Amino acid sequence: MIHLIDSAAVLNSEGFSFTNGKDFLTGPLVVDELRDLRSRHMAENALKNGLLRLREPSKESLAKVKGLASEKGFTKLSETDFSLLALALDLKAEEKDFLLITDDFSVQNFCKLLEIKFESVIHGKIGKTISFKKHCTGCGKTFPADYLEKSCPDCSSPIESKKA
Repeated sequence: MIHLIDSAAVLNSEGFSFTNGKDFLTGPLVVDELRDLRSRHMAENALKNGLLRLREPSKESLAKVKGLASEKGFTKLSETDFSLLALALDLKAEEKDFLLITDDFSVQNFCKLLEIKFESVIHGKIGKTISFKKHCTGCGKTFPADYLEKSCPDCSSPIESKKA
């Protein structure tokens, strides 16, 4: 089984280690997030010793993830999150046996949406999938989750995202 790791796997668990016999994979953007000395050193040693592999996601999967995020109103996903989720989509398309390891609730939520297996490091798993929509704070008019304007065209009040 491939262990697809988010930076949280290394940052949030003091007991985490790249163990011989396990297959660890992540994207270059995830490794770039490892800035503290302990986690950076751990990842560099794992890469040097062949315990951790890096892989870029396909452009197709990246576009699919970003499009779905926009459609469903996921505004808190970073470029690193998009990259990791796209890599998970690639593995799923290749029918690989993998588990995404993350504490990021937005990433977990998106994993549920994509039917991707995931585990938490220390913060626990989310219970249900949440999607978002946008609404006007003044008149209550609703907009698609990917609506880009910041104010309502009818009453000029702010537009905010809320759980659907």
